[in-house]
Amino acid sequence: MTARLSTKDLDAALAVIRAASATDGNHPFEHPMLEQLTQLVPADQAGYFEYRVCEVDTQEPATTRNVYLVEDPGAAVDWETEEIESALASWPLNDSDHVLTTTALRFSDAIPSRLQRLRNAYYAAVMRKCGVEHEMKLWLPSPPGVVRGFFFVRHAGRRDFDERHRPVLTVLRSHLEAVRARWERRQRPPGLSQREAEIVHLLRAGLTNQEIADRLVISTGTVRTHLENIFGKLGVHSRTAAVTRAFERS
Repeated sequence: MTARLSTKDLDAALAVIRAASATDGNHPFEHPMLEQLTQLVPADQAGYFEYRVCEVDTQEPATTRNVYLVEDPGAAVDWETEEIESALASWPLNDSDHVLTTTALRFSDAIPSRLQRLRNAYYAAVMRKCGVEHEMKLWLPSPPGVVRGFFFVRHAGRRDFDERHRPVLTVLRSHLEAVRARWERRQRPPGLSQREAEIVHLLRAGLTNQEIADRLVISTGTVRTHLENIFGKLGVHSRTAAVTRAFERS
């Protein structure tokens, strides 16, 4: 795989890794890293996505918010309509089909011809409405019920992503997975479980118990139980003190 990459591509890939490794914010991949990524794979819009796909109270961290280099290309679409829900079944890059995919994929890898594209329900219902002509995605390994990855889109009138973009992203995949794992370790205050750490981060963001419950798709009673455990582990008696103690120690 690496033999197919040019020196320029390898240098750009290293720049992405350096920028990703320097992340120390609220998201695993921040804008400086995404900017470097679009130097490697030029795109009109690109970003990182991470979300939960099942409504269960697992011990894995809940979704981080989507982080976009620019505006979400799907913001103009009403994803709740029957037309869109039906069209998702024809989307060749549907996340539910690719959570275990280890290589970057383009929309055109599955639907190469213009005529086939025009006949594709997802292209007609979503991509054309957003002005998107070409799409490519790279998925990162994730725990059950969670999807993580990167998207790249180009607007109408632009050329498709080059064949070389797939191998360079695929080479980056394991490095980006390692960066994501390091970020999660840094984000978890010592002594707390992943779920408890997630709740402490939501406390720091100012969310109420009900808002935390809604975000994590759990009951407010479960939130209160987690808070009691957090207070006990940190030796505090208030939400403010829990946040202060957790992040003083992390």
